[in-house]
Amino acid sequence: MHDTDRFRLLDFIDDHPRLLVLTGAGISVAAGIPEYRDRNGDWKRPAPVQFADFVRKHGTRQRYWARSLVGW
Repeated sequence: MHDTDRFRLLDFIDDHPRLLVLTGAGISVAAGIPEYRDRNGDWKRPAPVQFADFVRKHGTRQRYWARSLVGW
């Protein structure tokens, strides 16, 4: 984005204080946040633990705590 475009955008935002911006899911990647799904929608890493599974299944709790300890 050129500086003139940036300034025009800032002016527009200043002129419209009640502005709502809707974005798509890809904006986070442009901001440097890594993707968590591939192009097919499949998880790149193991899927997050769902609460119902956490409560119901001992193995799910073990996996959750093992992953949490590694991240800690």
